[in-house]
Amino acid sequence: MNWYRTFPLLLLLIPLAGGCSTPLPPAANPGQAQAALKSALEAWQKGETPESLQSRSPAIHVNDSGWEAGERLVNYEIQSEQASGQSWKARVLLTVQRGGNAPLQQQVSYTVDTNQAVVVVRDFE
Repeated sequence: MNWYRTFPLLLLLIPLAGGCSTPLPPAANPGQAQAALKSALEAWQKGETPESLQSRSPAIHVNDSGWEAGERLVNYEIQSEQASGQSWKARVLLTVQRGGNAPLQQQVSYTVDTNQAVVVVRDFE
């Protein structure tokens, strides 16, 4: 193979390959992400449903397995927050109660996105 002939062709193709990619959406807004997470956790603590947050402006879409399973949120403490790719991540210490059992603490992570829609999702660990 004649590299001296192929190399200029490769140089021409590299910019074309880069132009085919889709740009990443903007990163989550930290202030909006934090506010959405707090709103979701406070609503859970007050006994509201995840669906009730969809009527807010902006709507907040929540996916939390404990909340959906009927656990009662007694207390929460946001322990850390940081950007993670295009999302916002938070570690939260939850105190939840299941049925008539004693409250128990569990540390969970949430991923929050604020671009096309405000979404709060409890991570599987």
